[in-house]
Amino acid sequence: MRLFLLGNSLIRQNGKVYLCKQLMDVRQQIRNAAPILVMAYSLTTAILSVVIFMGMEHNIELDHFTQDPASIMNTPFYLGFFSYIGILFWCAAATLCFFTRLLLHENDPAQKRKRQFLLYSGLVSALLMFDDLFLMHEVVFPQYFMIPKNVVYLIYINILVIYVFAFRAELFDSEYLVLMVAAGLLGISQFVDSLPMPIPEDSFLEDAVKLFAIVTWFTYYMRYCVLMVKLQEQGKEE
Repeated sequence: MRLFLLGNSLIRQNGKVYLCKQLMDVRQQIRNAAPILVMAYSLTTAILSVVIFMGMEHNIELDHFTQDPASIMNTPFYLGFFSYIGILFWCAAATLCFFTRLLLHENDPAQKRKRQFLLYSGLVSALLMFDDLFLMHEVVFPQYFMIPKNVVYLIYINILVIYVFAFRAELFDSEYLVLMVAAGLLGISQFVDSLPMPIPEDSFLEDAVKLFAIVTWFTYYMRYCVLMVKLQEQGKEE
């Protein structure tokens, strides 16, 4: 019986394990991984430095930045369940766009517009993710930067309009109906949020519609990215 482990070619034969000659040299691994690790650790250090500075400057306990909200407030683990699931789907959509862009050929002129479309699609998805994660339009901009909520909405709408206009060809060449459904559901969720509904579950209705919108948004970009990868693989075979 043979057992291969992550390409390092660990082979098990007759109860013995042999390390094949193809095992990558340790120094070569370090040379390959060092640049990206330096970048990742630098970014992490920068984030930690900002957190420490803000904690010292505004007299905020550091564990308020590092621990889960449920742990700090001693609340049930399911607090914000819908919100967390939605953020995961926002993040998945952005990650798919960025990763698929890396898979497409950089020097292929035919792929240039698709790579740009995926880049800005990932940025828009990341913007919406951070807005949902940190309550940007609800709390951060109105309370800390004195930018009214309606102005933030207007900025977001302008960003989306510019995005759609700039990549209208790519959008109309895809399953744009799915993205239109996602946008429509997002609009409905905001409309429900603005209504003075007399029932205590009004926020549940808004968040439920919003979750459907985010999942639909993710579905569109997931299908688009899968299609791009398949088309590239077919091009290689030809």
